[in-house]
Amino acid sequence: MQRIVQDVTKRLQAFLGQDETLVLLMRYRDEDGAMIFKMLDCIDEVSEDVFWVFNDNYTDANTYVASVIESFRKRAELLAAEFEKNGVPPWPPLPTEVSDRTKRPVERLQLLLSYARACMINLEASHLIIGLLPLEIAKPLHFRAFLRELISYDPDASWCHHMRLITREPLHVSVKDLSQEMQDKLDPRTFPSTEIYPVDFSVEAQQKAMTEGMADPTIPLAERMQLLFMDASIDYAHKRYEAAGDKYQLLRTYAAAVNDRPLLAMALNALGELHAAASPRLRNNAIEYFAMAVTACIDGECYPLLLNVAVNLANLYFVQKKWAPAAEHFSAAEALATALLHADAKLMCLEKLGICWYKLKEYGLAEKAWQSGLTLARAVEENDARKSLLVHLRDIYKKARMRDRVKEIKKELRGFR
Repeated sequence: MQRIVQDVTKRLQAFLGQDETLVLLMRYRDEDGAMIFKMLDCIDEVSEDVFWVFNDNYTDANTYVASVIESFRKRAELLAAEFEKNGVPPWPPLPTEVSDRTKRPVERLQLLLSYARACMINLEASHLIIGLLPLEIAKPLHFRAFLRELISYDPDASWCHHMRLITREPLHVSVKDLSQEMQDKLDPRTFPSTEIYPVDFSVEAQQKAMTEGMADPTIPLAERMQLLFMDASIDYAHKRYEAAGDKYQLLRTYAAAVNDRPLLAMALNALGELHAAASPRLRNNAIEYFAMAVTACIDGECYPLLLNVAVNLANLYFVQKKWAPAAEHFSAAEALATALLHADAKLMCLEKLGICWYKLKEYGLAEKAWQSGLTLARAVEENDARKSLLVHLRDIYKKARMRDRVKEIKKELRGFR
């Protein structure tokens, strides 16, 4: 993913730095929009250009342009408040023609963009960067027609001077139901002053980029090892355990050789998770890897990862119904979660710690763990954990024939209905 992000960022920067093309038409999936927005945000932070990026959904041209105008108006109001606070002269009012519904949507949008450009302080030092990047496009071919009308401009028209337009469409747009004439007309390759840039963040594309990165001798070895770890993790997620195991073992060898304790801990923990998931017969091997990962975490002072390893080890004993070692490791993990202020992990550890004590017939210790968890669940308003802990306590009080306590808990449980 990192390599793809770097490549896309470079392409965006190259487009923004040139003076020959008005439009960059990106093609990507709806779910990848957030990644593109983040990249543009990062570019905006270090750029002298002025960015206006709109992610309003596209259903039809009228609704879309009205939504973009309203988004612009809201952001302009926030800027006006900042201007007033800092003694900066205000912008002139937004032209009334922008909101004139008798005008074509494209004309209204062009008026809005002309206004945004007119508000820029120094047109010679910066460009106006417009992002028309709908999160969802209900009718891709309609949006293409809208874009074609927008950018079929007179070179002398004022609205697009000193401007770069970044827009998008889905990665694949079907045109099979159109006549050949309409296909030609709506083919973005025929749009004036437009570059087309498909961006693929799929798992397959990520693996391809990682494979290329791992084989690239110009990339430092440490970075290539990070790519190898991500590649192994994808193999693991798809249950390609043998391939993942080979890569994790290579990472383990490399990390030990260069004394990279955090990477060694990550590789050992990953090997433990792999062996625990691959087969019940390999659980003892998993325990050995987790134990080695604990040592590497402590040596490398990787305490958040240490919490993950401790929970993995405790859960492995838990599923094997080895209640005593499970209790020991959940207790250690709970203490670490407390130190790291990790409430969710602490709640999980206290609940399972109570189950371990209950199975060992240490009912007083079980009640103590569950009561501690219940207090925390109430404090952080974690209702799912709170309900589960109340059920445990209700059962243990029933067993002890503590009717008043059972009654209190039943009353609290009724509040969830």
